[in-house]
Amino acid sequence: MPAHRYTTNRREAWPGGQRPSRVAYLSTYPPRECGIATFCEDLITATLLGDNAGEPIVVAMESGNHGREYPWPVALRVDDDWEEQYAAAADFINDSSVDLVSIQHEFGIFGGIEGRGLFRFLERLRTPVVTTLHTVLPEPEERLRENMQALARHSQRLVVMNGLAIDILHRDYGIDKRKIELIHHGTLPPSLESKEQAKECLGLSGRKVISTFGLVARGKGLEYAIRALPHILPRHPDACYVIVGQTHPSVQRVEKESYREELLRFVDDHGLHNSVRFVNRYVSKSEIVRYLAATDIYITPYLNPQQITSGTLAYALAAGTAIVSTAYLYARFLLDDDRGVLVDFRSESDIAQAVNHLLDHPEIQRSLERRGRLYGQQMSWPAAGAHYLNLFETVAREAVRPARPVHAQLQLTLTNPVERNARHAIERSRPAPAAGASAASDRLLRHRTAR
Repeated sequence: MPAHRYTTNRREAWPGGQRPSRVAYLSTYPPRECGIATFCEDLITATLLGDNAGEPIVVAMESGNHGREYPWPVALRVDDDWEEQYAAAADFINDSSVDLVSIQHEFGIFGGIEGRGLFRFLERLRTPVVTTLHTVLPEPEERLRENMQALARHSQRLVVMNGLAIDILHRDYGIDKRKIELIHHGTLPPSLESKEQAKECLGLSGRKVISTFGLVARGKGLEYAIRALPHILPRHPDACYVIVGQTHPSVQRVEKESYREELLRFVDDHGLHNSVRFVNRYVSKSEIVRYLAATDIYITPYLNPQQITSGTLAYALAAGTAIVSTAYLYARFLLDDDRGVLVDFRSESDIAQAVNHLLDHPEIQRSLERRGRLYGQQMSWPAAGAHYLNLFETVAREAVRPARPVHAQLQLTLTNPVERNARHAIERSRPAPAAGASAASDRLLRHRTAR
């Protein structure tokens, strides 16, 4: 699938110089509850802090007809299994004042591993593309390798959040390293509250708080952290493991709350009611900041060794918490240089040993906190947003395409007849809700729910 070539300059003169680049984001978006949606919202907010940021738009990916009401800057919705809507979305962008498309790529949100609709979108699009890869699988099967290579051909740049992913893309997919940009996962600003103030606000005063946050799914390995508690409590009876977050919506559709119920049964069977707390809801960013401020040790006991990115781990490191994690790819990258403690997969004994060691030696815990906080300064959302904005500007300057008519300088709104017609075409083509998730999406569920 050859990439498009651009032959003339896309952007016209702007008062005082060239106008800011206008970016369209193809992604899930709040109120849809998933890590990619939150990431896209945070990225847009961060880029808008720059002086040279144009007004963004979002083409929001949907799975079935959920009837969600989207806020600005969402302009269109695309059902992930309806290819005609991808084509209409590409036409919408082609006829707009958008200079560049940012794709937030994760398996499953574009209709499964093959992503036929996504490639129909890319083949029709006449705008340069920057694709952020939220999953990069080492040693892929041939079909997956071909799809990633095609995505790279259609993209002017690929963005990864893990330096190890650059080597994987080059070694296993044959992608030129010069096309790949490393930009850290953005992080929230640390709390201004002290640890004890945060604990008091959360009803955790006097406790040694161990925590994990994020959407709950089997791939998180939370059972191993809970099973470690009987080996921690005899030495640290004030320890409390706090699991923050509701069950992942994709998991709820398949198995309801069966995983959480299994965790609760273990807590009941071992009398851990006073040592495990579930916060079973989708928490706000301000609440995440407070829970991290109250945390003594943050745990990611994830089960997938190939997980290349974790927003929760990035947030915890930048918040200055001591971290114990299984050795998946992102943890190996982010916790390098003694910024955290790595343990074996599926090992409650390793987790217990690491947690006990840190609680026994608070000076080591404080050293990890300092190292993480220092490294995390380069990961703030304003820093990540500036990096993305510079990349967008670079790609927009490099790209050329047929000039637009004069009216294309006008601000994109849904009252523009061309854009209104595109919106109506998409809405008319919306299919009935699918009877169930596709087999390809099911196979990749563990990658989508592990963040």
